[in-house]
Amino acid sequence: MTGSFDRRQLLAGLGVTLASLALTRPAPAAPGLTLTAAAGELPLLGSVKPTRTQCFDASTPGPLLRTKRNQAVKLRFANRLDAPSTIHWHGVRLANSMDGVPALTQQAVKPGEGFDYAFTPPDAGTFWYHPPAFGPFLSQCEAGLYGVLIVDEDEPPKVDRDLVLVIDDWNIGADGQIQATADSKPTITANSKPAETISLAPNERVRLRLVNAAATRIAKLALAGFPATIVAIDGHPVDTPFAPNHGRLDLPPGGRADIAVDGLLTKGSEAGIALDRDGDVVILAHLVSNGAAPLRPAFLPPLVLPRPDLPAALALQKAKRVALALSGRNGGGSVLPDKPLFSVKRGSLVDLGLANKTPIDQAVHVHGHAMRILHPFDDEWQPYWVDTVAIGPGETVHTVFTADNPGKWLLHGRACGPSRKDDLLTWFEVT
Repeated sequence: MTGSFDRRQLLAGLGVTLASLALTRPAPAAPGLTLTAAAGELPLLGSVKPTRTQCFDASTPGPLLRTKRNQAVKLRFANRLDAPSTIHWHGVRLANSMDGVPALTQQAVKPGEGFDYAFTPPDAGTFWYHPPAFGPFLSQCEAGLYGVLIVDEDEPPKVDRDLVLVIDDWNIGADGQIQATADSKPTITANSKPAETISLAPNERVRLRLVNAAATRIAKLALAGFPATIVAIDGHPVDTPFAPNHGRLDLPPGGRADIAVDGLLTKGSEAGIALDRDGDVVILAHLVSNGAAPLRPAFLPPLVLPRPDLPAALALQKAKRVALALSGRNGGGSVLPDKPLFSVKRGSLVDLGLANKTPIDQAVHVHGHAMRILHPFDDEWQPYWVDTVAIGPGETVHTVFTADNPGKWLLHGRACGPSRKDDLLTWFEVT
C-alpha cells in the first residue's frame, strides 16, 4: 500500500511555491450549540470562481468541537441542505441511538428539520463528525460537510500548542465545481487551503492532530526533515510512542494520528509533511524555525498519553470468528440488509477477518468500537487501537474487538479509489 515516494523527492518538492498560510488553532465551539448544515463556497482553485460546497456553520472544516472525557455533549443539528442528512461521530464510542446512521440508528433528518444529539465520550482523543459516507450521503462528505471533535484528557499533556491538520481531496472540474468522477488528479488541501506553515521555536513542543477526511483516499504521508513521534492513532493513545517507519504514515479514509513534534529545526532548514497523490508529491505543511530564542533550556520529556479505557489483554481463543470477503461484486448499494451479519452478547470478543479479493485497496470502518489489528503469523497485535483498517489487494487482515457497546452497529467497507463503490455495507448487533 505504499507508492514510490521517498525523502529526496519530498525535500525537492518543498521548494515548490505554495500559499504560506499560518496554521491556527480554531476556537472551541460553545457547549449547547447548534450545528447548521448548509450550502457554502470555497476558493479551491484560486482565481477560478469559488467552488460550491456543503459545510457546517459556513466553514470547511466546520467548527472545532472541544470537550473533556466523560463530559456530556449536547447540540442540535439543523439541516438547511436540500437533501436529508445526519451526523456520524466518527470513532466515538457513544450510545447507539446517537451514531447517526440512517435507517439503522435514526431516521435521516429532512431538509428544514433538526435532531438533538447528546452523548458522553468515554475516551480522550481526536475524532471527527460528518454524514455517513455511503449512498446518497457520500456526496455530502465529498462536498466538505465535516468537522473535528477533540476530547481532552483529564489532565492536559505537556505541549505548547495543539494544532489540527485536516487532509482532503476534491474532484474539481474545469468549471471549478465538484464532480462525481475526476477528469484529472484531485485537488489536495490541508484545512481547505493549498498548504499550511508551522513555525516552531527552539525546544517548543507541538501536538499535531492529522485527520484524513478524504472519503476514498488512503493518505500516504511522508514526514521529512524533522523528528516525529506517533502518540495516538484513531483517537486512542498507542501502547508505546514510536517514530513512523522511514518517515512514512498511511492514514485510511477517516483515519487519524496524533504526532508530537519538537522544535529541533535550525534556521533555514527544510522540513515538511507531504502526500503521495498517485505518484505526485503534494506538500501539506511546511515546518520552519522561527529563529526565536529557545522556549526553554531543554526539550520536554517524551510525551506519553494516559492509557485508554480498553482491555489490556484479549483472550483470542474465546473470540467469535467472522469472515468477510471484499469481492468487489456486492458493492454500489446504499440499502442496509434486514438481518445483522452477526449478533453477540455484550462483552463478547469478535475476531473479524477481512479478505480483500479486489485489485485495489479497501478500507473498513467499524462503528461504536475500537479494534486491534492482529499480526498475520502469531497471536500478537499492533500496539495501537483503530476504528478503520486498510486492506491491500489480495490481503487478509484480522482485527479483534470487544463488543461491549449495545445496539446495531454499521460495518462499512469502501474501495479506495475513483470507483466510489461500497464493497461492504452491513451491520452487527450487540445485545
